[in-house]
Amino acid sequence: MRLRTAVASIGIATIAVGSLTVPAQAANWIEIGGYKTKYACVDAGQQYVREGFNEYWCKDLGSGSNPRWELLIR
Repeated sequence: MRLRTAVASIGIATIAVGSLTVPAQAANWIEIGGYKTKYACVDAGQQYVREGFNEYWCKDLGSGSNPRWELLIR
């Protein structure tokens, strides 16, 4: 009985520690703003990289007739 409890506790602790690392990685991205075209988003992202940031990401948030691109940097 004690062995089962110890194994279950170790399993729960492992899952808890593993789940804590995911939000920290996602928090590295900084949201800058939205752009109407992908070209404008990429242009702004490249400027941030030239100014010292490591990388940028243009995330597609629009649909069909309403395109929108969100710029994230880190």
